[in-house]
Amino acid sequence: MEKLPRDQFGMVRTSRAEFESLAEDAWWMHEQCMEKSDLRSYFGGEKELKQAIAAADAQSAGQDKPSSGAPAASKKTSDPLEDAKAEVKAMSVKELKAYLTRNKVSIESCVEKTDLLNKALEVVAEKPPIPKGPAWMPPSMVCRLCAKPPGKEQGGVICRRLRADGSVSGCGEGVCWRCMKRAPRESFGQVRTTKEEFESLEADAWWMHEGCFQDGDYKDYFGESEPEEFYNRRTKADQDWAWEDPMTAGRPTMGDFGNKKMW
Repeated sequence: MEKLPRDQFGMVRTSRAEFESLAEDAWWMHEQCMEKSDLRSYFGGEKELKQAIAAADAQSAGQDKPSSGAPAASKKTSDPLEDAKAEVKAMSVKELKAYLTRNKVSIESCVEKTDLLNKALEVVAEKPPIPKGPAWMPPSMVCRLCAKPPGKEQGGVICRRLRADGSVSGCGEGVCWRCMKRAPRESFGQVRTTKEEFESLEADAWWMHEGCFQDGDYKDYFGESEPEEFYNRRTKADQDWAWEDPMTAGRPTMGDFGNKKMW
């Protein structure tokens, strides 16, 4: 879907995140299986179809040209908000609809692409962009358990998982490596990681408190089905976990982590 050239696969593509975000309205076909009306419906109209064809033609022409050896200039800026706005402005009608639907914004009043774009830009302005990649603790961020900042880069991790559909899970609290290793299982849970492991996973790295796990997270994290014991403990965390010791007295218990959503 991503790598096959246009002359073999066609220009009609989708991604897992986009397909999931469209929920019951999701559909896709090979370009050769589509009629003209299907193409217009898929891309959002005649104008949008022409734009998609033009973009595909430009990309094909770029791939045919010999490389000059110089790396392409990045369009990214140092401002994450401006980068997020630029990404939204580059979206097609179909992508804008999926983006707004994913963010639970009604599109019933939208007639033109401009209407969709304006709503999408409002969403970007209201919701600060979430950085992609591993959620390392900044040096000045306070550890939720010991109430001390790590004081150095990569001194801990943030409870956060950026999902394929763009949604974010986790309580957003940071845990330093010392507390990650020493915190009691009764109050912290069994889900742990190390700096070495987290670093080795590179862009795919993520970690969350046991109490912040949702359905499917256990299998994604550990690569095996979620044990019944873990499921029962996770889903009843707000009732069953209230144990404290001197290390965590006055600070959140596992149930608190499961109930608090900061994103």
